[in-house]
Amino acid sequence: MRTDPARETVIVFSPHPDDETIACGGTIAGKVAAGARVKIVFSTDGSRSHSAVLGIDRDPTPEELAAIRHKEAEAAAKALGVDPADVVFLGHTDTLLAASMSTFRLRVRRLLAEHRDVTEVYLPHEVRELNADHRLTGEGVVDALTELGLAPRLRRYVVWDEDTEAAFAFTNRVAPERETSPTERLVGVDITPWLGRKLSALEEHRTQVTLFSPAQTRTVVPETFLARLRAKRTEEFWIDEPEEGA
Repeated sequence: MRTDPARETVIVFSPHPDDETIACGGTIAGKVAAGARVKIVFSTDGSRSHSAVLGIDRDPTPEELAAIRHKEAEAAAKALGVDPADVVFLGHTDTLLAASMSTFRLRVRRLLAEHRDVTEVYLPHEVRELNADHRLTGEGVVDALTELGLAPRLRRYVVWDEDTEAAFAFTNRVAPERETSPTERLVGVDITPWLGRKLSALEEHRTQVTLFSPAQTRTVVPETFLARLRAKRTEEFWIDEPEEGA
């Protein structure tokens, strides 16, 4: 049975500031417009995008970059229509979520316990994602929901597949601890009415989509990746539930 959008509480888990926009910015904008309450939760601080991907650790330093990306994430959320009070920063170190998983799990569990009315959760796929911060974010969320006995609709997304990894020329993997469900299927959501908002939000992540540092010769998010993203009218999610009418 469908939930009245105006009564929905949606939580979007984003490993880094910008994943929320890349994976489901159009969906977020559409949910907000329909009257849903949408909360965005960022796992890491985004502090190492330049040092890890580009080898740049000055102007900005990782500490400076974390503060900048915090503001960018707030601006992007605003562009999508999300209330600033519904933007949460867990603050774990970018690329190193594996080192603080016990704390991360506690924080996610506490947050979800405070939102037992959640009807839908967007999260990185805990098996199909290759990037460690992405995969571990998904694992932590799924495990917390199970521990709390909560069963919202899950919408799993994939940002870091092999093509993304190759485009970024950056690898930070961790082996999955589980297997994909044999009954999960991929569905596409038409975001054409909300594409403009998504692209506006994307541009707020200036550190990722422009030559932000004087030392940069390429954007952190590769231009080829950005071109595909800007042209894409759908967002895709893995779901594991019966098809309507089945």
